[in-house]
Amino acid sequence: MSYSLNASSNDDRVESLKRQHQRRQSRFFIAFALIEGFALAAAVVVVYLLELVDPDQGIWLLVAIAVIGGLTMSMGVLSMSRRHAQEMRDLTGR
Repeated sequence: MSYSLNASSNDDRVESLKRQHQRRQSRFFIAFALIEGFALAAAVVVVYLLELVDPDQGIWLLVAIAVIGGLTMSMGVLSMSRRHAQEMRDLTGR
């Protein structure tokens, strides 16, 4: 069942949905930053401190982790934005 707000975004359900979306985004960004930071730190330790990988090749490992992380973050943000837009359309009927 859709609900028309008659151009009013002050409905409690809309505000609740916005807060829920913000909390979801915050959790995603915090989790992403922790995982990405740990992965990059581990790679730096392996490449430069333990020297298990040649630093000339290890830089590509760091770049690959950063690129994969960037793609993952972009897909996550796009997915959350689409989900939020769909939830908003379902709620407001627009």
